[in-house]
Amino acid sequence: MAASRRPHGSGPPARANGTVPAQRPGHAPQIAQSFAAEIARSQSRERALQAAEELSHFGTWSWCARSGEVLWSEEIFRILGIDPAAGELDLDGYLQQVHPADRDRHVAIITEAYANGTPYVSEHRIVRPDGSVREVIGRGRSEYAENGTLLRLAGSFQDLTEGRETARRLRESRDLFAGVLAATSQAIIALDPAGNVTVFNAGAERMLGWTADEMVGHPPYRLFDIRDIDARAGELGVAPTIAAMLERTTAAGPVSRQWTYLTKSGSALQTFVTANAMTDGDGRITGYITVGADVTDLMAARSALADSEARFRNTFRFAPNGMMLVGLAGELGRFQQVNPALCRLTGYTETELLSMSVTDLAAGDDAAVQQDWLRALVDGDPEAAGEWHWRRADGADLWVHFNASPPPPGDTSYVVGQVEDVTARRQAEARLTHQALHDGLTGLPNRLLLMDRIEHALAATTRSHLFVGVLYLDLDGFKAVNDTAGHAAGDDLLVQVADRLRHALRPEDTVARLGGDEFVVVCEGLEDDGTVSRIAERILAAVRVPFVHGGETYALSASVGVSMSREDSSPAQLLQAADQAMYGAKRDGKGRVRISGAEDPESLARSARLSRAMRLEGELTRALENDELVLFGQPVHDLRTGEVVAVENLLRWRHPTRGLLSPADFLDVAEASDLILDVGRRALDESCRMAAQWAEEFGDEAPAVHVNISGRQLDIGNLYADVLTSLERHRVPPGGLVLELTETHMPLLAESLLKDLLRLRDRGLRLAIDDLGTGYSSLSRITEMPVDMLKIDLTFVAGMVADPAAAAVVRGILAIGEALGLDVVAEGVETQEQADLLLAAGCRTAQGYHFARALPEARLVEYLRADRDGRAGTSIGA
Repeated sequence: MAASRRPHGSGPPARANGTVPAQRPGHAPQIAQSFAAEIARSQSRERALQAAEELSHFGTWSWCARSGEVLWSEEIFRILGIDPAAGELDLDGYLQQVHPADRDRHVAIITEAYANGTPYVSEHRIVRPDGSVREVIGRGRSEYAENGTLLRLAGSFQDLTEGRETARRLRESRDLFAGVLAATSQAIIALDPAGNVTVFNAGAERMLGWTADEMVGHPPYRLFDIRDIDARAGELGVAPTIAAMLERTTAAGPVSRQWTYLTKSGSALQTFVTANAMTDGDGRITGYITVGADVTDLMAARSALADSEARFRNTFRFAPNGMMLVGLAGELGRFQQVNPALCRLTGYTETELLSMSVTDLAAGDDAAVQQDWLRALVDGDPEAAGEWHWRRADGADLWVHFNASPPPPGDTSYVVGQVEDVTARRQAEARLTHQALHDGLTGLPNRLLLMDRIEHALAATTRSHLFVGVLYLDLDGFKAVNDTAGHAAGDDLLVQVADRLRHALRPEDTVARLGGDEFVVVCEGLEDDGTVSRIAERILAAVRVPFVHGGETYALSASVGVSMSREDSSPAQLLQAADQAMYGAKRDGKGRVRISGAEDPESLARSARLSRAMRLEGELTRALENDELVLFGQPVHDLRTGEVVAVENLLRWRHPTRGLLSPADFLDVAEASDLILDVGRRALDESCRMAAQWAEEFGDEAPAVHVNISGRQLDIGNLYADVLTSLERHRVPPGGLVLELTETHMPLLAESLLKDLLRLRDRGLRLAIDDLGTGYSSLSRITEMPVDMLKIDLTFVAGMVADPAAAAVVRGILAIGEALGLDVVAEGVETQEQADLLLAAGCRTAQGYHFARALPEARLVEYLRADRDGRAGTSIGA
């Protein structure tokens, strides 16, 4: 079928044979003018038709049966989404744009109309080239000649998409409005400009009792309290009519106020009503709509709340106990409100308290306890009550029993607290407790408290591996003072003895009176019996100084028995052993010290240890002065490549008479004295010197240097300053140094020391836990430490081949290292089999005799050079 995309009226009409009618001479100008005018009118009509089609989304088409030519209006192209200049369009092309789901039905309608010669109407969808879908309605009819021959098909279709969408939206809006009117519990009432009800929804029916049939078409007088109308009219200065209730309700915005509605039963409802004016397109008011909510219960609740708040304020203000509102948000524990009783109780003014927090009143360490309690309140887990220790404004102690109500649901910004003064009771309890545990004459602990102190001291030794010493003291010559000068003089001398003993002891020691002239001293944290012996001598010297009473001078002495704890010692055993040693001192001549079990092998061993310690302390002092302490380095190898990645420096002593000594021969003595600080500083400084030299020689391939840090360096030294001093002196990059800490000392690290280790780590130093598996540290402690490396103790490496338990420990440490992202080094590797097992288990680095013994510095440098050049052997003897 031939096709054309030429719009209607695009040229002058042509005869069927394509010729223009002939023109007579003489009439040519007139005919030309007439013809031009006709063309202009035709084009004007064509433009008007096109504008009408465009506005109505209405397009037309025709098909000539004789020529097969199809004419489409421009609006058809717009509806189909086709550019008229883009190409020609035929009926087949148009049918291809009909939605596939509608195409067969649409073709059937057209075919039937063509066959029957009847008009057709078909609603269908078309799909534009851009994929968008339009809804259209098509109409068409056939035109025939008088002889019944088909001349043409003509038709139109109109784009219904926007209209249909608008209709759908109107339906949705209508349904939504109807649904809101039906579902809402609020009373929605609409009025016309004359004040008659036009809408009275189901919510209004339920709330007010009137039906829509009773209200629609009538003024709503029966709904209003005449007093409300009069009051509103008086406010506005207008007549008291329904119009007064809507006065000043304009299109500018809604007006809200509280109204009283009257129900059909005659009851009054307090409501909150919002009124709005409805307008037409020209802004004229066409009616009013009001939305009312029943607030009767709300108003009653507000009134009850106001009464309750007034009662609370009066109770709060005039309560005999201290009352407060304490903030839980912002500054935790800040006083937000206080009553006069609390001001009297604490001695502070209201203004002063409101600038303070609860913990500002806390005495001593009680601030932390109270802070924890407040945090528990914030977390929703409060303790209902507790006793707190406060300090009054004048400095006096104040004990209070604190009660707090739980925070309101959903509001943890404050808590209401009440305190009762229990100072008198606490002081009475403290006096009774002190009397039960202390000697009434001297104020010293009595036997009951003494045994408790010994028990606690023994418990501490299981963690520290130190000793407890008990000194049993009996005065020599005291009975004679009592007999000659009387008991008052004797009591005074006992008080003086107690005072002298307090001054002769260390702060951590305990002195108690058992009764009569017997005293007991408990010394904890002892490394050997040398310290307790010195304390005993100070006691003897203090007692030997003459005593003065009533102008008379009295000379006394003391016999002291000493017992030292063992692993299985009990408080009673220690006290009995010291008592027996004291009687031995009296038998030996009084005024002296006797150590329990002096003839026992253990006592002899202690004496030998003391003698060794005294000798080695002197020799170590000279060794430091003469540079006899040196470092031997043991290489740490990568198990995969064999290369040296680090060196652990180990201390040795070139003794002038005993030869080369290992740390086992002297380090325990150094650890027990302050000498370890100088020894540790020397090891640290020498390690930094080596690291600097190796960095200069080997560059980026220089191995890291490991240096061991002793427990005493951590406890009493200034490790942070020592490390920085050595690093700066030798200009060592921090990344080249690794500090090794033994696992056994980890549980004892103080918080301040952990901060120092963190500061060192932040400067690039790495930290390793040495001998892992031999101490008592928990996994949680390891995660708290700023650790980079774990070192498996050699005992587990040695046993991993034959002992499944040792192998399991090794695997466990490797798993911990992997989980925490830490390097792991195996110590004490002596065989290739051990190295292979470690590598298979995931261990990457190791050290031990299988690779190299600890080497002196000169041989160590040769080893490192050989390793760099690929010539290092698998093992080197020392």
